[in-house]
Amino acid sequence: MAASPSLIDTPRQSWHARVCEKGLRTTEMSERSWWFIRTRWNATALCFLGALWAMLPPVRDPPLFMVDYRFFLIVGGLLAASNHLYTRMARNLTADPHAKTRLCRFLSLQVLTDYANLSLLTYGLGGIETPILILFLPHIILLTLFFSRAYSFIMTWVGILFASLPILLEYLGILPVVSIFDATRKMIDVTSSLVITSSYVLGIIAAFLICWYLVGGITAILLLRERQLELALQQLQRLDREKSQITLRATHELKAPFAAIKSYVYTLRDGYCGPLPDKARQVVDRIGERCDLLMEKISDIIHLSNLRTATPANTALSETDLLPILAKEIDDARLIGEPRGVRILASLDMAPCLIQASKEHLSTMFSNLLRNAISYSHLEGAVEVTLERRDRQVAIQIRDHGIGIPTEHLEKIFEEHFRSNNAVRFNPNSSGMGLALVREIVRLHGGQIRVKSELGAGSRFIVTLPA
Repeated sequence: MAASPSLIDTPRQSWHARVCEKGLRTTEMSERSWWFIRTRWNATALCFLGALWAMLPPVRDPPLFMVDYRFFLIVGGLLAASNHLYTRMARNLTADPHAKTRLCRFLSLQVLTDYANLSLLTYGLGGIETPILILFLPHIILLTLFFSRAYSFIMTWVGILFASLPILLEYLGILPVVSIFDATRKMIDVTSSLVITSSYVLGIIAAFLICWYLVGGITAILLLRERQLELALQQLQRLDREKSQITLRATHELKAPFAAIKSYVYTLRDGYCGPLPDKARQVVDRIGERCDLLMEKISDIIHLSNLRTATPANTALSETDLLPILAKEIDDARLIGEPRGVRILASLDMAPCLIQASKEHLSTMFSNLLRNAISYSHLEGAVEVTLERRDRQVAIQIRDHGIGIPTEHLEKIFEEHFRSNNAVRFNPNSSGMGLALVREIVRLHGGQIRVKSELGAGSRFIVTLPA
């Protein structure tokens, strides 16, 4: 496509824009182009199989009907040659994300090619004596999906022309009449009468236009619903962004006051303002714990908001050895689990394990998964950490033998603030943000996270990252 349209090109481009006004995205048009090509290869194979079938000796004498295998070979050859060319063209077109107009022309060319081949095959199989004409109808249906109503109407009439062409040329004497039946069983000769020929053509016109009208109407309704859903989705996304911005702004504004309250509480607790009675000290300690919990929640909300707007392109990912980061977080987790008697059992191959990653994000991800496993493990329990190298992937598994997750909640645990009832009862002080952070970090690194759990028997989180 030209970098910038000139005044002379504007009318042509606006016409093509109207042709493609169905609203299909370039990626969807590209997928449909490849679908056309794959389907045509299947049709090519069927034509060659039809030629082999036509060359077989008849099972009875005289044969019920005779088909000239050369028509199958010609159509199969034309389909193979054109499809080879279309495959090469499709690779160039689909590499351009802005080639929607060219893709529309490309799809139109493919439809015309199919029309021509179907017309030739219809003639070779006896015209009215064959049901091949039905294969024109799927193309009309697809046209109503690909293009505007006006353009699909024009292409439907082009299909009518190609479908009627063999019988018209036979009637005019330009082509010899072809029949798959012998003289004793030959069907009525439609080319012997203008009335019969015109009735046949009018039948084709009526069938094609009815198909276009019905499918076009249904398609218009579906596209209207699709646009309405897209608008509703855009509005919901806008509202979600606004909600996130308000939440982020509020947390930023709350962070400084809570930091100040926390410093005042610690000043009182540490005796800088004089000794406190035991009961007052207990109250101050509880205030300090609450401040720590709220500060942690505020930090998680800010971190999660930043992660959701991040992409691999604007994140500093570098070649990183995953093992030292994981080993450090395991050592920290052992200290956290020690008061509850929770052991961390690690099975790691200490050979370098290089991935494209952010060290800070990896540390946050492993820390949250390990703390989560410790928090929901029973006293004197164990958390198992394993690392497995696969083909171009590395899989880290963190397994606990704690309270487990109800099956109906497995898909919800990665949502922010969500906590199952048994988790709330077991650990009421969690923020419910850890797994949401983990999911965003995994997404940012192009990985996957899966969870398997059995209520009362523990949970297993498997993170797979590209190596």
